[in-house]
Amino acid sequence: MKTVRNVILCAVVPLVCAMGATHAYAQGIGRSGTYGPMWDNAVTMSMDKLTAQQRNEVVQIKSKMMQMTMEHEQAMAKMEMDFMQTMMDLQKQLLDVFRGH
Repeated sequence: MKTVRNVILCAVVPLVCAMGATHAYAQGIGRSGTYGPMWDNAVTMSMDKLTAQQRNEVVQIKSKMMQMTMEHEQAMAKMEMDFMQTMMDLQKQLLDVFRGH
């Protein structure tokens, strides 16, 4: 019984560490001190100083940026779910190997 508990402990600890590291990276923690995208801060010009055509372009660009951000977040979530599923499958295989030993 003690060996089974040790095997499970050895399998769960790396999984938890991987989950924590993946979560921290997805949140932007630890990457050069940044905590998310900073490109919204680059545009400081007031909208009222723009012409109607320029305002329309700004709205289109910001809309495209939001769409790309959402697509990126969806892709990252899917990739993280695939990663976690693969890791759980590998952990299960590892446990099966240790049980057979």
